[in-house]
Parts: sequence; C-alpha cells; structure tokens
Amino acid sequence: MPKIVFWSPLARTTGNTHAAIAVSTLMGIDEDVSAILLQAHWQNRKIESSFTDYDQLKSMNVFTNSNIGMTALSRLAESNKLLPESIRNYAKPVLKQRLDIMYGTNVTTRDQFATLSGTFPAIVRKADEAYDFVIVDLPKTVENDYTREVLEDADLVVCTINQDIVRLDDFFEELEKNEYIKNKNKIVVVGDYENKSKCNLFNIKGRYRTKYPIFAVPHNYIFTDACNDGAVIDFFYKNIKADARDYNGYFISEVRKIVKKILEVTKIREL
Repeated sequence: MPKIVFWSPLARTTGNTHAAIAVSTLMGIDEDVSAILLQAHWQNRKIESSFTDYDQLKSMNVFTNSNIGMTALSRLAESNKLLPESIRNYAKPVLKQRLDIMYGTNVTTRDQFATLSGTFPAIVRKADEAYDFVIVDLPKTVENDYTREVLEDADLVVCTINQDIVRLDDFFEELEKNEYIKNKNKIVVVGDYENKSKCNLFNIKGRYRTKYPIFAVPHNYIFTDACNDGAVIDFFYKNIKADARDYNGYFISEVRKIVKKILEVTKIREL
C-alpha cells in the first residue's frame, strides 16, 4: 500500500506538519480507506496535540511514557519483534477504522533519538502492511540517514514550500537535482497559502513551468487554532459541507484537491 511522505528539501518552515495533518484528516473523513499518520521528529508534539488537548496529553504522561508510540515500537524493531499488528496496537485511533496517529518519541537527548531513529524506516515499512495509507511527516532536508531511507522507500513525496520567491527558486532547483527523490512521484504543496499574494499558484506555475502538480493548503487561522486546541476533527466535521466560497469551505476544498490527487497518483482511485 502507498507510503506518502510530506517533506521539504529546504530547512526552514514550510507548513509541512500542518499539511500532513489536514490531508490525512480529510482523507479519513472523505474516503473509505485506513491510514496512519506518523512523525519522525525529535520533540515535536504538533501531531499529538492537534487531536488531543496538550494539557490533557501532559496529564496522561504521554510525553514521558516510554511504553507508547514510536519509542516502544523502536524497541520492538531493535529486538526483531515488530509486527503489523504491533503498529495498530500502539497507535491512537482518531477516526474509527479510518485514521490512526502514532505518538512520537519521548527520549530526552539527541543521542537517544539518533539511536531510535535508525528503526524508523522499518516501522514505516511494517505500518505499510497494516494500513491502506502510511502518511509520514518527515524532517526537512536529507541530513539524516533515516530521512534518506524513508524518502527512497516512498511511493509519493509531497514536497512543501511557502510563498517566498527566493526560496522557491532554490526549492524547484532542488526538486530536480536531489538524488533521493529524482525518480519519485512528486506533488508540490504551498503551505500557509495566501491566494491574493503576487506569488500565487497561477504565477508560480507560470514562472517555473514545472511538470509537477501544484496545490495549496490555504492560511486559515481557525484551522491553526484547532491544531493548538486539539480540535482538528471537530474543525473538519463542523465545516465539511461548507461552501467553497466560505473561509473554511475554501480551505477544505483546496485540501480535498490534494487528497484526490494522492488517490489518483497512487492508483487507489483512477480519476
């Protein structure tokens, strides 16, 4: 089954995590598929806290319990005991039988994280046996061995960027020359997008004449607040039928285009 990686070749903020959260959640609501959203970051709590209130997560000791999430799975992988059902057993369901998330690592030092991160590619491959889609929020650039390995193993790379024209030049150059994604299926997603900017999708397409499909995750402060409040599921359900001319409806309609393209590219659905 397809492994979808959200990633950027550039090191600065690109809206990568918010894009992965939005796409995976809408896919779970709209489509009859099972998916898991994983992250491979050190001390990044955004995915967990987008679906459950951050203070509640702290009170549950989620960020200190080494027997849950990626930390526990890493130990299973190191001892060759990792099975597809292990992924489901350690995952947190957020949309019943549609979308699970996996809590990130809770190690406290970069050395500990470096040890655990070597098992991430194996965890992604094993998750691929348990779900229709594996969606990975991957660290930017290719500085880490595990990042390179997960990229090389991906079926589709969602390459994220923002509307900074200087960075766009570097971004599209990197998409062409980066050896780890050179022969991969790729789509481009502009995060935190403002349509009224001069650097909009129409002008980006015209300037770069890129062969890759380009989409947007619009800037939406209500969605951002929902991520901060652990209320992403509520945000989508409240607005799922909103008109595309509405502020939230526009956001959802643009994210839906990305979901449909992923289904098309990965051959889950021919469009």
